[in-house]
Order: sequence, then structure tokens, then C-alpha cells
Amino acid sequence: MKNIISIIILSKFMWSQEMPSKKALEGIFQTSAIVDYFDGMFTDLGVVIEETGEQFTIHHNGKSMEFIKGLDKKGVDFIVPLRLQNIDNMVSHAKSGTISNQESWQILSVLFTPLTKETLKSPVLSVNWRRKIAGVEDLTHVILLSPDGKEASNHTLIYIKNQWLVLSGLHGNPGRTYRMNPNQAILYQKKIFAAMQEDSLIGWFEFSSWYKKWRKSCSEKHKL
Repeated sequence: MKNIISIIILSKFMWSQEMPSKKALEGIFQTSAIVDYFDGMFTDLGVVIEETGEQFTIHHNGKSMEFIKGLDKKGVDFIVPLRLQNIDNMVSHAKSGTISNQESWQILSVLFTPLTKETLKSPVLSVNWRRKIAGVEDLTHVILLSPDGKEASNHTLIYIKNQWLVLSGLHGNPGRTYRMNPNQAILYQKKIFAAMQEDSLIGWFEFSSWYKKWRKSCSEKHKL
């Protein structure tokens, strides 16, 4: 009898622990507002939970999001490491089924630095001529602003030896500082992802033209 009870308890424990983060996000990330919110940021997003090692893929087809157990590192656009608290926070902010400005900022504050880091790992963005076409400085400070205009999250971008480094916090003397609200950050992510997907000379020139206009609204160039 004790063995049976032990098996039942163990089974319930294992069931409750099976992909808990995937299930939590899958349960709420299906409303049209939330699907639209993430549309254009990625097609396949790999997620790794740091504390548990849980891995899953979020596939966005433009109309819905499918949550798939496990991930293929070569088959996803980005791999974002998250903590359990990050998952809890995103679930809390998205549970209403809509995304307010306050909730948008809170979700982005979780994804801001990890998604930037993963985006810039792409070999496409490590090519120096693309950086020069877009007029991107080799040391940049990026600050995400909350809806009330306060600094909420920040990181430093450094281009060195044909690769980008993304450091949490602000370091060094930047050539430019960005102060972006959630809408500006989302728009940038969607534009650069579209350019990465097309990956053509014309596409990168079009992105460069857009980028140079867009940054006037949210950045300041510094004299070094």
C-alpha cells in the first residue's frame, strides 16, 4: 500500500514538473492581441529555463503561436535564456489577454537584453560592412524606458573583432546613447528581424535608411 501511495505521489510530482514554464506560457499566449504583439519579432524562438534546464520552442506563424517541447539550435531564430521568475512575471502581465503600455514595458524589460544579445549573435549582423552601411557606432548604450519615462533596463553594445558583445549595465564612453520606449524597441526588433530574414543587399540598404531616420527619435550621438 505504501508503495502504491509513493508511486501516486511521485507520478503527480513528475506531472506537475513536466514542462511547467511551457504550459504556463502556452495557456495565455493565444489571444489575438498577444499573438499580434509578438508578430514579426521572431518565427521560431527557443527558450531555455536556467534553473531547470527546461527547453521549448515557440513557433509564430502570424496567426497563432505553437509551443513545442525541446529546441533545435539550428532551427530557431534566437535562443533566449530565462529564469522562472521571468516566466511568472510574463504570465502575470499577459493574463488579461491584452497588452497595455505598462504590461508591454514589463514584458520587454524581461526580454530586452536577452533578445538583443541573441539577435546580435547572428552571423548576418557580425559583418562589418552591414554595420557601416547602417552607421552603427562600435560602442553604444541602450536604455529601455518605462511608461513614466524612467530608466528601466539598460545594456552596452560593443563591436570588436567582427562580433558584438552585449553587456548588462552601461560601460565605457559610447558613441551614441539610445533611450527607447516599448513601442520603439518593438518596432526596431521587428524591422531588424525582417532585414535578417530577407538578407539581401537591397534589404539592408532599406533597413539602413529606415534605421537612420528612426534613431533620430530615440538617440543622441556623442562627440568622443
